[in-house]
Amino acid sequence: MKKYKILYLITVFVLLSAFSQNYKRPNKMPKDFVFIPMGTYILDSNKISVQAFYISKTEVTNKQYREFLSDLKAKRDFDAYKSAMPDTNKWQNDLYGKNLPLVEIYFRHPAYDDYPVVNVSREGAELYCKWLTKKYESLLGNSNTQFRLPMREEWIWAAKGGLSQTLYPWEGKYLRNSKGCYLCNFRTLNEKHITFNYETGQYELISEASKGMADGYDLFTAKVMSYKPNNYGLYDMSGNVAEMVQQKDIVVGGSWMSAGNDVRIESVAPYKGPEPTVGFRPVISFISN
Repeated sequence: MKKYKILYLITVFVLLSAFSQNYKRPNKMPKDFVFIPMGTYILDSNKISVQAFYISKTEVTNKQYREFLSDLKAKRDFDAYKSAMPDTNKWQNDLYGKNLPLVEIYFRHPAYDDYPVVNVSREGAELYCKWLTKKYESLLGNSNTQFRLPMREEWIWAAKGGLSQTLYPWEGKYLRNSKGCYLCNFRTLNEKHITFNYETGQYELISEASKGMADGYDLFTAKVMSYKPNNYGLYDMSGNVAEMVQQKDIVVGGSWMSAGNDVRIESVAPYKGPEPTVGFRPVISFISN
C-alpha cells in the first residue's frame, strides 16, 4: 500500500510540474515590453478606466522595422512589403530643412539602427503589429495575444507613469531638470527666434530656429533611450517622434519638431500620413475566447 502511495505522489508531482511549466509560458512577455497596471484617471473632464496591458519600452526602431521588412521579402509577400516600406523622400521638405542625406542613410545605415523608424504609413505600422503577433505566438504559448497600436487613452495612462496629475512623463511642469538639461527631444524656441516683419506687421518665427544644441545632439530625432524613462520604464513618451494610436486622425505626444507646449502627454496633432516626425510603439493585449 505504501509503495502505491509513493508512486501516486510521484505521478502527481510530475503532472503538476508539467502543468506549471505550461501555465507559465503565456506570461513570458518580450523583454522590451513592460507591464502597465489597470487604473483610472481624468481626461477632458471624463473618468477614464484602462485595463492592464503591455507596451513597448521604446518607439519601434529602424533595425526592428528592417527585420520585419526582411521577413516579408523572404516570404515573398511583396504587396505587404511595398505597403510597409518607409517613404524616405519625406525628408526632402522645406519644413525639415531638406535633409537630403537622411533620404539615403537614416533608415538604412547601421549608425541609425537605434533611432525611431519614421515616414511609415499607418498600414505599415499595423502590418508590423500583425507580424509581431505571429512571431511571438509560439513564444507566448497561446493564440490569444495580440500586438496592436494603443488606444489614445491607454497611451496616456502609460505615459503618466503612475503620476495622475502630471503634464509630462516626469514629475513637474518644466522641460528642463535642475541642471538646465532638456528632459525630452523637442523644438526649443525663445525670444531670439522671433522677429517682427515690418511688411506684414506680424511677429514671425525665424525658420532656422535652433533645437536643443546645448545638449549636443537632436537636430532631428534622437536615439531611443537617450532621455530618462518615466516611472513605468518607458522612453520618449514626450517628444522625439509623435506616435500613432488607434484613433486614425491623430498622433500623440509631440515630436522633435514640436514646441514645448505640444509635447505634453495629452497633446494631439493631426495625422496626415507618413512624416519624419511620426513613429509608433505597439501594445500587447489579451483576447478572451
